[in-house]
Amino acid sequence: MDKLLTPAQAAELLSVSPVTLRYWSKEGRLNFVTTLGGHRRYERIEIEKVLGEKLVSCRKKHIVIVENDRQNSELLADYIAVLCPNVEICIAYSGFEAGTMIQALQPCLVFLDIVMLDIDGFSVCQQIKANNITKNLKIIAMSDYADQQQIDKIITAGADTFLMKPIKLVAFKAVVDECLQQ
Repeated sequence: MDKLLTPAQAAELLSVSPVTLRYWSKEGRLNFVTTLGGHRRYERIEIEKVLGEKLVSCRKKHIVIVENDRQNSELLADYIAVLCPNVEICIAYSGFEAGTMIQALQPCLVFLDIVMLDIDGFSVCQQIKANNITKNLKIIAMSDYADQQQIDKIITAGADTFLMKPIKLVAFKAVVDECLQQ
C-alpha cells in the first residue's frame, strides 16, 4: 500500500495543486485507483512517469495554444508545425488548463483566444504577465470577433500583438517570426 499516494502527496511530487491533479484525473491524463471508500489514490510509478515526462519536456521549446474550439486549435497547431518544426505544440482548452500548462512548460510563445468559456483571455493574459516566472512570455491574442476597444484592452493586458480569426497564413507567419525573434 505504500506505493499508493494520496492526492495531496501526488500533487506535491508533481508541484501542482490538488485541484489540478483532480482536473487531470477527470480528463483521463492521470491514472488513479479508487479505494473502497471512494477516494482516489495514485500509483507512485505513474506519478514518477509523469514527473519524468515533465522533466524531459522542460528541455524542449514549447508553444501553447489556448483555444476552446478544437477545430481552430488543430488548424493553428498545423500552421505552427509547418513554421516551427522543432517546437512542441501544446493545447489548453480552457483558461484553467492554460494556467497550469504555462506555469509548468514556460513556453516561448502563447496563442491566446480572448473569448473562452471558463475565463476570458484578458484575465489569463493579466495573470501570465503578473507572474514573475511567466511575465516575459510572448503572447499573441486572437479572436473571431473583436473591435478596436477589445484589441486595445488585450494589448494593455500584456499581449504582444493581435490576430483576427480566421487567421491568414501570411499574417500568421509574419507575427510568429517577429515574436520568436525578439
